[in-house]
Amino acid sequence: MLKYLMCRLSAIRKFGSLVDQILVSGGNFLTIAICAHALPLSEQGKFTYVFASYMALLLLNVAGVFQGAAVRAPAQDKSYRISLARLQLLQALLLALLICATWLGFGNIFGWQATATEAWLLFVFLILQQLADFDRRSAYIFSGTSRAVYSSAALYPLRIIGLLVVRPDTVNQVLQVLIISALIPAALTIFSASQSRYEAAQSWITAIKQHLTYSRLFIAGAPLGWLWSYIPIFLLGIMHGKEQAALLASIRGISSVANVLMEQIETKVVADWARVHHGAGTHAMKNAVSRLLKFGIVFWLIGMAVVGMFGREIVALVLGNLYAPHWPLLVIGWGGYGVYFLARVSGIKHRTLGSNQVEFAGNFCGVLAALAAGFVLIPALKATGAAWVYVIIATAMLAGQMYYAKKPVRA
Repeated sequence: MLKYLMCRLSAIRKFGSLVDQILVSGGNFLTIAICAHALPLSEQGKFTYVFASYMALLLLNVAGVFQGAAVRAPAQDKSYRISLARLQLLQALLLALLICATWLGFGNIFGWQATATEAWLLFVFLILQQLADFDRRSAYIFSGTSRAVYSSAALYPLRIIGLLVVRPDTVNQVLQVLIISALIPAALTIFSASQSRYEAAQSWITAIKQHLTYSRLFIAGAPLGWLWSYIPIFLLGIMHGKEQAALLASIRGISSVANVLMEQIETKVVADWARVHHGAGTHAMKNAVSRLLKFGIVFWLIGMAVVGMFGREIVALVLGNLYAPHWPLLVIGWGGYGVYFLARVSGIKHRTLGSNQVEFAGNFCGVLAALAAGFVLIPALKATGAAWVYVIIATAMLAGQMYYAKKPVRA
């Protein structure tokens, strides 16, 4: 028995980042799928907006906390993590308050005028989920992949079991399950923030100011990243109703299987590249980038073949027969993911090399493309038009990054 457990622990250490991302992406994938089966389409539309709100905060936290931390951490002392945990706690409270106030005040524009109960549950969920995300993501920088796996294992299996047991038929019930499942890793972040710092260390406020100064371009780019991600969804909701938005978002959610690998770029891979660049040098890091690109392209091609042959069956199995006639949206979405993968690897490579502006330029081009293509395609083609907008966005991002990276002088 002991030998068996040691083998399991060895496997977690070796494939920890993959196991972790399967838990996270699989958990989000199953959450969307279970809700699609259990909720009426109007309530699934509300959940689409809830998930969009969470993704907005996730992008802001990744930009404000983790993107800079992954590059700076090798040169910092151990008090750096405590400062970041306190920064995350402040951000979680302020950002959740802002999002909930927005839905209470302006939700009717998008077809969801949140009630006081819905807004309160959303507020609690957004705070706890942000803190839970910190516990997991910071582990890649400061502790190791095994610690990240344990954090995800304390959240996502409980979440899926809770949804299956409750079988929610309102977004309020969904939020209650999400809140309970995030309690353990969120509490660990609060514990990290409450720890004492070394007496010789600079004040945590000074440390946060330095961190935010370094991360300013990441932070400026985060709203752009969220905008290009959700402009098509919200334009679709405004023009054709939240049910159409739920339809597209749910089917695109199936493509999140790619996040098993895609999100590792933003967690383990970027931390590894920073260490390689800091130690072995630029050439070794670029070789690592090249290997990842080759692997990702092969994975995408296999996925496209599967989606092309069995797309309708996949949509029916995951989301139900209501969504099955719209399976071509999955093919279009997977095509867009391929281009987005290239853009994301390019942006993170340049970030690790010290050129923070390249990702910002790509996100800016993505927002422009989302607006231009969205106002042309969505009124005419509804969800299909919005799906094609995502392909155009990814192409514009990659082109913008390539153009900016070749400029001889960078501001």
